[in-house]
Parts: sequence; C-alpha cells; structure tokens
Amino acid sequence: MRFLSNFSMAVALAAAGTLAVSAMPQDAHAQKKKKAPKLKISNEIKPKIAAIQKAMGTDTPATAKPLVEALLAEPLTGDDQYVAGQLAIQLGSTLKDTDLQEKGINASLASGRTPEEQKPAFLFYSGNFAYGAGRFDDAAQKLQQAFDAGYTDNGVGALAAEANFKLNKFSEGLSMLDRAIELEKSKGTKAPQDWYRRGAGIAMQNNTNGAAAKWTYNLVEAYPSGENWRAALSVYRDSANPKLSNQENLELMRLMRKADAMESERDYFEYADAADPRRLPGEVVSLLEEGLAKGNVKPSSTYVKETLAAARGAVSADKASLPASERDAKSSANGKIALATADALLSYKDYAKAADLYEAAISKGGVDVARAQMGLGIANVGQKNWAEAKQAFAGVTGSRKTIADFWSLWIDQQAAGSANPATTPASDAAVAGEETPTTE
Repeated sequence: MRFLSNFSMAVALAAAGTLAVSAMPQDAHAQKKKKAPKLKISNEIKPKIAAIQKAMGTDTPATAKPLVEALLAEPLTGDDQYVAGQLAIQLGSTLKDTDLQEKGINASLASGRTPEEQKPAFLFYSGNFAYGAGRFDDAAQKLQQAFDAGYTDNGVGALAAEANFKLNKFSEGLSMLDRAIELEKSKGTKAPQDWYRRGAGIAMQNNTNGAAAKWTYNLVEAYPSGENWRAALSVYRDSANPKLSNQENLELMRLMRKADAMESERDYFEYADAADPRRLPGEVVSLLEEGLAKGNVKPSSTYVKETLAAARGAVSADKASLPASERDAKSSANGKIALATADALLSYKDYAKAADLYEAAISKGGVDVARAQMGLGIANVGQKNWAEAKQAFAGVTGSRKTIADFWSLWIDQQAAGSANPATTPASDAAVAGEETPTTE
C-alpha cells in the first residue's frame, strides 16, 4: 500500500514561481557614465544630436523622445549608432521609459562601439528587458552571453535559467542554474534557497538522467533543514525510476526519521507499511507510538489502530525467536539467516549485534550485498560510528546508491553541526498542509 499526499508536490510547486529579477532602469543609465570612447560623429546627424540634447535640457525632456526615436530609426552604424543609443539610454532613464532604454542598449551593442568592460552589463540589461517583455528566446541568449562574459550581478545566471524554463528547455535551464550556483560558491557566498528549490521542482517534473535525485540532494546539502530533508527524500522517493522496493523505501524512511523530517500521517504510514508489522513489529510499534506522542498521527485512525494492534501482538514472539535465529545465523552455510536476523535486531535498536550479523551475511555470501551494506551502515549510525557507517555506505552500489549518498550527507552534517536548523520558509509551510492518506 502506498499513501498519496500533496506534500510530494511541495518542491514541484516551486516550478510555478520564477527566479526572475529586474534591475532598476536607472542602473542601465549608470553604465554610460564610464569613460566614453573617442567618437567620430557624421556631420549629417550632428544637428539632430544637438536638437535632442537641447530638448533634454529643458523642463520638458519628453519632447526629446520623438527626436530620439526618429534618430534610432535611421540606418545608423558605428559611432553614430552608439551615440543614438546612449542618448536613448539617458532619456529613457530620465523618463523612466524602459522601452526607450532597451532600444538604446540594443543600439549601443549593435554599434560595435560599446567599451569591452561595459558589454557584459549591457548584455544583461538587454536580456533583462527582453525577459520582462516576454521575449524569452532573446532573453536566454543575451543573459547567457552576459554570464559568459563575466557579468555576475542581479542573479544573471538564475534569470538565464528561468528564461530557458519558460521555453521548456529544462536541461539547458538546469545546467545554467547549476552554473549560477557554482558561481556563488566561487565567490564565497551561498546561492538563495529558492534557486535550489526551483531546480529541484523543475528536475522533479522533468526527471531526465536522474536530475531529481541530483537537485534534491543539492537542496538538502545547501540548506539542511528538517523541512528540506523531508522535501528532498519525498521527491526522490516519488520520482525514483524504477520505483523503490519496500526495503529501499524503509531505508529511506529511516533516514527521514533520523533527520527529524517526519511530520505528516503519510510519512508515518509510509514507513510503517515499508517496515511491515508482521516482519519488523518492534520498529512499527516504536514508530507509531512516536507519531502519536508528537501528534503527527491520529489515535482515531483505523490504520493506526489496526497496525499497532498487529505489531504489538507480534513483538513478544518475535523477540523470543531471536536467540535461536542468532545461533542459526552463525552456523548457516550462507548469509541469508544472518541478514534476516540482523534486520530484526536493527529494528529493536540492538545495533552492535546487528552490525556483526550484517558483516557475517556479507562474508558468508548468498545475499544482496548492497542491502546488507545499507543495513551495516545504518547499524553503525545507530552506534554513532560515523567513519564505519560512511565506509559501509560508500560500498553501496546499484539502485540503493542514491539512498546511501543521502545517508552519508546526513552524517557529514552531524559532524559539521549543521543538520536541521530551525528554519522553515513560510511559503513551504503553507504548502505542507494536513494530509489524508489514501491507497493506490
């Protein structure tokens, strides 16, 4: 049984927003205040420039606008085109006319006379204006050119990514967003959380080549709150291809619990279903009693009543069988009994014995080594043997590798003392409302 919830869309809903930023129009005008190049203006347009400058110097500078637009409409090139563009930028700034500013920026760029040190900024403003006007093809091209030319302000890389997203060019946009985040790291700063959440949301909707796993990992690596751990693990689980097995889901849910990211009934029910009250009754009892104590599951829930009753009824016999299972595990020719017994011991938090039997299972063979390695890593986490746990997780291959990587990241955050800061963005909290479980 799988439980459905709106929370798994929490990150995906970020895709409905944007990363767009808009530079103030006067910033574009500020670019022209740098030392201007030496220009040779054609005699034919000198009187027109003089008339424009005279009108701009009056109390009614708007009278210069038709003159500037007429000049821009002429087939100008080189210095003439550059000067016309500069006049348009200046007047557009005065009049707060972004359309005129954009025409001026583009004329300056087209002239080929824009100073090299100003080109990156001019490309950004051109792209920014195009984005605001909904011309996303032009915006994506200009913004990436600005980024590639070394412009680093105003979230240029994130805006370039957003322009690509608007064009449904998701791979290109994610690549651009990744570059923007790496740029922030190179500057010694951290990219905003919204960038990571946006990337995770887009990646989840368009899970090409495991993009969802990569971006959810990046999110929780940069911002390791309980809420983000929950988002990351939920998104990974729901977008995993192939779908996680019950055992793999259990390994993931155990990490969610460790990361203090269990909040909704869906989380507890998903975990209890993966553990199975008939297979690991002690763990199911511990889990649901914890959920009841925290108020995260309802005592009136039919699922809780029935599952707890089944699990509690099975605990005594399960515990009583363990000593014989341990003896059989040691004498068995293969590791199958050792693996099953280690799972049971782990569920009762007998981590040291569990670790020994996982190692025995691996040594004897005949078992899924990746599964045994995962169990060994979790058993060492229970003992806070961080180095041994990371070593075990590092040996995990195949479909479990991403889950093991998440565990290793969590261990690193424990060492750094950065896990689970009490920061939950208000917008995320609003998404994660009360959930009613249903079955597939």
